[in-house]
Amino acid sequence: MRRGADWEHREQEWMGPRPMTTDGLPLIGPLPGHPGVVLATGHNMLGLMLAPATGRLVTGLLTGKPDDSLTPGFAPGRAVRRGLGPS
Repeated sequence: MRRGADWEHREQEWMGPRPMTTDGLPLIGPLPGHPGVVLATGHNMLGLMLAPATGRLVTGLLTGKPDDSLTPGFAPGRAVRRGLGPS
């Protein structure tokens, strides 16, 4: 049985952009000026790790029970006000 990665004989590599904001915090919440659109983006390289927490935040927003202690810090409107768009 072979163990470990075979780096010498790899056939494919993948890389792509990392969606992130300049302040390093994801954008999670309603998109200002676009009713019915909720963003959950900008997690940098932590998307899979933060998926459960992001899912809970989005669920709260969609069901009308947001976590008021967390949602303001991730509100997409802050990027518009501070110019924190993708870097």
